[in-house]
Amino acid sequence: MSNQLVTTVNENIMDMKQNEGLSLPPDYSVGNALNSAYLILSDTSKGKPLLERCDQGSVIKALMNMAIQGLSPAKNQCYFIPYGTQLVMQRSYFGSISVVKRLSNVKDIQAQIVHKDDVFEIGGVDGMLVVKKFEPSFENLDKPIIGAFAWVEDNDGNRTYTVMTKKDIDMSWSHAKTKNVQNEFPEEMAKRTIINRAAKFFINSSSDNDLFVQAVNNTTNDEYEDDPKDVTPPKRSLMADVGEQQGQVAAEPDITDEAPIEPNNEEATLNDEDAGADGQTELFTNLDDVDAE
Repeated sequence: MSNQLVTTVNENIMDMKQNEGLSLPPDYSVGNALNSAYLILSDTSKGKPLLERCDQGSVIKALMNMAIQGLSPAKNQCYFIPYGTQLVMQRSYFGSISVVKRLSNVKDIQAQIVHKDDVFEIGGVDGMLVVKKFEPSFENLDKPIIGAFAWVEDNDGNRTYTVMTKKDIDMSWSHAKTKNVQNEFPEEMAKRTIINRAAKFFINSSSDNDLFVQAVNNTTNDEYEDDPKDVTPPKRSLMADVGEQQGQVAAEPDITDEAPIEPNNEEATLNDEDAGADGQTELFTNLDDVDAE
């Protein structure tokens, strides 16, 4: 079954490249990524492997979404979550960065976390929200997160800023299907959330291949409840909320909603020096097995 599964997905991807205009990163090996994924899905160290627990159709779909987006489990760019008998591929923080940088209309993207007592000022330039000042402090790193921001730079060097308060982030997490990782790794998960929010316009307005854009959107949607929801917080009105006002971010808002957490999973994480630098290896190593309802 393993060879047949990998061969089937690999042949489908090759057909998409030849006949449907799918473009993959030049240094991306579909075969290597599929073999890495197979090692994870066939792992028996925690019981029955995902290949046997999950519907084969959902396994093929998860692997197709991974390959179309040019993601590699060996680099901790994605992981696999069982929801009952259905397998879903989800992007990590590194995977989200990789996908956005592949967009033809994006040059670069960065995300940062704002902690309590950090100096953070926003303002307006030509009617557009901008981050005017951000001065993090080592002493504040263990203080509560009060928000996050990201910028996306297009090919002309223009930066579009996105800002989310902690309440915005928790609202997005409240629609997630599963719970656990946000509490343990809130910074990485908050960065991923703000990146998905910031990149949404660029993803859906790009001229990239429809297969790639659809796979990106499908992967994001698969993380949330079954009935479709737009989990993007409403865009802030610059005139109403910002104008030319400058000031330090307000204290962390009271959060009354429970903040669901990103799923645990059975992935057998491979070493990756980039992942180790940002703590992502530890994240995946500590994920436990989850069967969503």
